[in-house]
Amino acid sequence: MAAITRLVPPSLAEPEYRVEGPLKVSGMARYTSDVSLPGTLRARFLTSPHPHALIRSIDTSDARNVAGVHAVLTGQDIGPRRVGKVLYDWPVLAWERVRFAGERVAAVAAESVEAAEEALRLIRVEYEELPSVFDPEDALRDGAPILHPDAADYYYAYGERPPVPHPNAQGYRLHEKGVDDIEPMFANAYRVFESVYHQSRQHQGYIEPHGCVVWIDDQGLVRVWSTNKSPFSLRQAMSLITGIPLQQVVVENMFIGGDFGGKGLSIDELACYYLSRATGRPVKSIMTYRDELGTMNPRHGATCYLRTAVDERGRITAHQSRVYYHDGAYAAARPLPGPILDGWSALEPYNVPNARIETFVVYTNTVPGGQMRAPGASTTGYIGESHVDEIARGLGIDPLEFRILNAVRSGDSGPTGERVHEPHAVDVLEALRKETRWGESPLPANRGRGVSIRSRDVGGGKAGVLLRLLDGGAIEVLHGAPDQGGGSATVMRRVAAATLDVVPQRIAVRYGNTAEAPVNPGPGGSRLTHIIGQATIEGSTHMKSRLQDLAAEVLGWPAGEVRLQGDHFVLADGSAEPLDFETVAEKILRGGQVETSGAYDSAEHTHEDGADAGFCAFMVEVDVDPGTGQVRPTDAVLVASVGTVINPTAHMGQLEGGFVFGLGNGLIEEIVFDDGRVTTLSLGEYKLPTVVDVPPLRTVLLVTDDGPGPFGAKAVGELNNNAVAPAFANAVADAVGVRIRTMPLTAERVFEALHGA
Repeated sequence: MAAITRLVPPSLAEPEYRVEGPLKVSGMARYTSDVSLPGTLRARFLTSPHPHALIRSIDTSDARNVAGVHAVLTGQDIGPRRVGKVLYDWPVLAWERVRFAGERVAAVAAESVEAAEEALRLIRVEYEELPSVFDPEDALRDGAPILHPDAADYYYAYGERPPVPHPNAQGYRLHEKGVDDIEPMFANAYRVFESVYHQSRQHQGYIEPHGCVVWIDDQGLVRVWSTNKSPFSLRQAMSLITGIPLQQVVVENMFIGGDFGGKGLSIDELACYYLSRATGRPVKSIMTYRDELGTMNPRHGATCYLRTAVDERGRITAHQSRVYYHDGAYAAARPLPGPILDGWSALEPYNVPNARIETFVVYTNTVPGGQMRAPGASTTGYIGESHVDEIARGLGIDPLEFRILNAVRSGDSGPTGERVHEPHAVDVLEALRKETRWGESPLPANRGRGVSIRSRDVGGGKAGVLLRLLDGGAIEVLHGAPDQGGGSATVMRRVAAATLDVVPQRIAVRYGNTAEAPVNPGPGGSRLTHIIGQATIEGSTHMKSRLQDLAAEVLGWPAGEVRLQGDHFVLADGSAEPLDFETVAEKILRGGQVETSGAYDSAEHTHEDGADAGFCAFMVEVDVDPGTGQVRPTDAVLVASVGTVINPTAHMGQLEGGFVFGLGNGLIEEIVFDDGRVTTLSLGEYKLPTVVDVPPLRTVLLVTDDGPGPFGAKAVGELNNNAVAPAFANAVADAVGVRIRTMPLTAERVFEALHGA
């Protein structure tokens, strides 16, 4: 069992205070939709009704004559400028052809939304429809329509684009581990299990839709307020796409109304820039939910083929997977140089000595895919843990025992060959057994229990902070990471206070725009506590040393003997009375400003002796109604191995929120398509879970201080949501004996499986 250890600075043990809380609960927090500049025009977009077509002509003459309209732009007006993160393949406005129903074809800036909408109705577009393809495997077959014949012209941020096996493949990756030829491992195995799984496409479910305000000011600076959570990446993209010098783009955003992986993409910002340039006015675009659900970047769908060999004892000897990710018309929203599953595996928490893992990310004529809370891991979690359960039941082995038997242990490597540092897989499974009293009592008819286990690495990157001593004795921490609800400012406040050994109220955390704050990648990838926390420690350490030296000077105390301790300055030998921070800070500031910086790059740090991943295990219990297929969750237990907890309340909120998020993914949420067009165009049709859907949840934390983050912290924001859906699938199979291989597990799918439809 993982030891529960603690070496926590005192200030981290105090009750948590959410830094931005007063602004949010008072309504003073400013979001993109709240930005109102004098003379602002409203932007709306004409979208394609066809999933694939050539644009033969666009007539905007009538639209330009609508009262209140100041500009109408098409792809012909701005040229083939494309948006992206790594592969820049999505046109700002459609150029020559459209590749999905909902793609932007023309942009209007007007005095009101109503005038802009009236202008859109008067634009005449002549299309020539082309053959469409909606399934990723169909898109890779011989004779499939090539969706990007001009792909050689696309900018690739990492230099030369890696080769792909088919023009309709956005990315491809093959990982092999163990023997050179895996086929004999299957031919000689005791048993071989094969399964095919499907994941539907899903929306991130944030309440604030995408939006932006763009203004070219009198000095020629392009000022941008945006729902994009990565302001420095947005600045870089706007400079690259438009040719504006980087220093002339200033991204101002601070608060973001929910993210869950979906707020890293910018598309309207570029169109609004060109509208602002054409009109000389600020331009604002706020999507409707119809826009959001029908045209933005939902989670990828997937089709997954798995094959696993086991020996007589039930140990996994070989595994093969082939995954086709359904990424839609463009790859622009994907921030990784390789496929979304790069380095991850369906059997990630297990010791797999021989493996062949093949991943395709494929273009189709549907809405472009993007990131969603732990991208790729939701798919691999669902298919992997469902597959493992099928193997265990096929062998007649208890599903929990099978997992313990095959769980990754110290010294093992993952299915793609990566070393796993200090894994706690067995720890969480044994704790789950104890907490749930697994297998001790029979269950009533149509009630079932399911288990699952997953892991999640701690993300990395580069971050920086600036610290300043302010009048009145406050210490400012300046950063560039917008708040998307994760509580990064609270992390910085608590880490800085603990490092400096001052009261948390002394720390004033301030978000700065891209012109004043150090570069920051923004929240995402389970990285922010890790990298911005470590940067804050470095900056705070420098500030503490500087303040101690300056205090010695202004107080006339011996150099090197002054300590900042308990929010007071003291002499190391205790020979002088402690002096309060404010009094000494006032004297220090008479000599001029005091400023330090902190920076951190995870690539420069290794954690060979520590854990770089968290593990979690779930047990869920359900009742299934055979007459309707309805699945009713009745109980849930989560066991998670975590690092030092910086924000106790937010930490638990992430775990509980992750469970609800995973419940929605597993049981309820699905984007429905008809001939490539999204039909679930409101949150009334696209169901999100509410409190009535959520069963009681008990959480057990196995706490260590071996993570790479500040004071041994790990990440939990994307740890457990990927383990929820398979636990429900396994519980349904236990309850009524049917295996649902398509996520989500809707009542209709359960009913059809039970009744042979």
